[in-house]
Amino acid sequence: MSRKVDEVLRGPIKSKTIFPALVLALVNQRPDHGYGLMQRIEAICGDLVAVNTNKIYPLLRRLEERGFLLGTWEHPNKRSRRIYSITPDGEDRLVRIKGAMLPYLEQLEAAIGRLKSELYT
Repeated sequence: MSRKVDEVLRGPIKSKTIFPALVLALVNQRPDHGYGLMQRIEAICGDLVAVNTNKIYPLLRRLEERGFLLGTWEHPNKRSRRIYSITPDGEDRLVRIKGAMLPYLEQLEAAIGRLKSELYT
């Protein structure tokens, strides 16, 4: 039995999980700094995932504190951009999150497909 749309949209995996997973996935593709990650997320998601400095930098610090990211200063002798790369623990965490998230995203995709079909056919 399929879940109701509101259950999917307000389901167990929300932006609290999607946002960190997206950041880990992007850094896994290539190391980046906070502003670069904000630009990449905006290019992928537009306004769907709201991202700003008050959200990205605390998340990057939290992921670094938990050992999922490693941050290094671009210029070690002066305060500059902090470049983040994924750690082996971060790679493991990303695999676990993606495994749990896929069924949710598939349900969301199906719900949107049904909505689109009802409205436009």
